Parts: sequence; C-alpha cells; structure tokens
Amino acid sequence: MILANNDTGMHCIQPDYSAFLILPPGNNLGVQVFEKGKDKAELITSGITLEYEVNDNTSSADKVNFWEYAKDYGYDIAPNVGITGNKLKGVLKLSSDKKYFEVTAIPVVPYNDGQKQVNPYQTVKITVKDSSSGKVLAVQDKVVLPVSDEMMCSNCHGTQDTDKNILMAHDGSNGTKLYTDLTQGKRHRCNECHSDNVLNAPGKDGLPALSQAIHGFHSSRMGMSKLANQCYNCHPGEVTKCNRGVMAANGITCADSKCHGSMENVSQTILNGRRPWLDEPDCGACHGADYAVNIGMLYRSSYLVNGPDDMNGEIKCISCHNSAHSEWPSTLPLDNVIPVQLYGRPDFIRKCSACHEGTGKLHGAGR
Repeated sequence: MILANNDTGMHCIQPDYSAFLILPPGNNLGVQVFEKGKDKAELITSGITLEYEVNDNTSSADKVNFWEYAKDYGYDIAPNVGITGNKLKGVLKLSSDKKYFEVTAIPVVPYNDGQKQVNPYQTVKITVKDSSSGKVLAVQDKVVLPVSDEMMCSNCHGTQDTDKNILMAHDGSNGTKLYTDLTQGKRHRCNECHSDNVLNAPGKDGLPALSQAIHGFHSSRMGMSKLANQCYNCHPGEVTKCNRGVMAANGITCADSKCHGSMENVSQTILNGRRPWLDEPDCGACHGADYAVNIGMLYRSSYLVNGPDDMNGEIKCISCHNSAHSEWPSTLPLDNVIPVQLYGRPDFIRKCSACHEGTGKLHGAGR
C-alpha cells in the first residue's frame, strides 16, 4: 500500500521570471510504503525501489521562463532540471530518518503537455519495485502534485509591466536601484536581502525576513481588496483555491486565530521571534495535546504518537491526513484518490483495515 503526498498542499511559482525571483519551481513528494497483513502491517523501507513520473507533463522549460534566467539567479541547471537536480521523472531516495522515501524540488509547472489551460493540480505516478528482481509490487497512478502561478500581483501593481512596477515601487520606498539594475541586465533574488527559510537564504542583517516584509508592508492595503479571502490576492487563489481541505470545508479560514491569523499577525509574530516556514500552526491548537505536532517539528515531518506502540514514531501524520490545506477528506475529488481506493469514499486513514486485513478503527475516531 502506498501513502503519498506533497508536503505543503500547494507550491507557488511565478508566471514570469524575467524581472526578479521570489520562488523557483520545485515540488516535494513524500511516500510511505506498507505491506498489508492479517497479523501485522509492516512499514517497508528496504529491498524496494520507488520511481515517480509526473503524468502528462514531460517538460517545463517550454512552458515557464525560469530556465531562461536561472543562471542570473545563481542556478546553473539544465532545462527541465530542478534546483536540487531532480527531474519530472526519477527515483525517490530514503529519508535521513529511514522511515519514508522522498524527492525534492520536482520542477513541475501548472501546464500539461499540449495544453494552454492552467492546471494547478498536476498528478504523479508512483511505482514500487522489488530492488533485486525489478518486479512491480505496487502502483499509485495519481497523487496530487499541486503547483500554481496564480500570484496576482497585478491586482494592485497593474496588469501591464507588473513586475517592473513592483521593482520601481520597491526602489521608491527603500532607496534601492532594482529597476536600474534590471535595465542593465542584472536580476535579483528577493532573498539576497530578505532571509527566506524555504530556500535556506540568510538574507542581510538588519532587514526583515521575506515573509515579514511582504505581509507587513501589504497588510494595511488589503482593505482595498475585493476578495472575500484576502490571502488569495497573493496565495493561489480565486481560481486555484489552494485552501481546500476538510478544515476549509468546515469554515476554518487562514485568518483564524488558531491558524495563521491576520496578515498583521503573520508579520508581527515574526518580529516577535517566530521563524517563518519553520514555526507554523499546530494541530494541537484545536485538537489538543494528544494530536499536536511532534516537539520541534512541523506537521509534515511529524509522526504518530498516540497509537499502538509499534506504530508510534513510524507512521507520518501527513500519510494518514494528507497535506496541509488539503487535509482528507478534501473538497477537491482528485486529492481523495488514495482514501477512495482504500475505503470507497473520501476520508482520512482512520481504519485498521487500511493496512491490516481486518476491521476496526485507528486512533482518535472523530478527530
């Protein structure tokens, strides 16, 4: 049995990289493989090879201009190769803790081969083979690998020359010369100055982190927005609707005080010491200490701690509940392929029969 997911529920990319870089293409995928049995279900981490291949998407460089300017931003990579060297198909590696398989920075973009229509919900096929014989042991045809370029800077910065307008606005407010540099062929990464934990960029001392700078500067301007969900002015989006999981379905918004809170709160908490992308909302804030993330870890890296002893510390929370912002059961049917195959209906992985040849429930029914 294959349980697989993207780590964040949505990866954002820019529609155009000709002026500056916020975030390059690069989607992460994690997989746990289990052997079902009547008496015992076993997590398999050896003797198998896991291959991945993005469906109906064999190239990216002809769809997004990142690779045209990659060297300007410090990435000496060939077209269709991601910033960690991975491609649109390849082999997953065993994680450092040897409990799951992973591949980082898959260079997937939201456009399928031969299609001009945007598709933010790309899928990837995962094949498990016996490492010795090459025999196929299991296949999961569709795991969502979400990616969107719906960063609507044009809502405020103009529909023509949007990125250049942003650079000129930054220069006017901060005394920089980003636009002048661009006219002279020099492009900048935002994280040259503003630290960014997503890309492990330290930034410059005395300047706010990228997340703090963006949320703090724009928070006072969101009153002009016509969108009910103000986050969708920058995060994807009115079309993509990246916040689509069971919590969203039950009316919990990004701005909920136990989640991210307001834009002002996102910025102020960083000023107060929170580390953006490393200190994030905790499941325990709503569900209690038994369902909190592991100490010092993010949700996507946490493991079950309130189940049977032989499961604790072995099964990833995300394997049974899916990615943040797309928690099972998701409002997007494509997200629910794995539980539907297991149960015949959308749900999180709550029953023993998912792994064991029996019936019953796992931990925390109703949670």
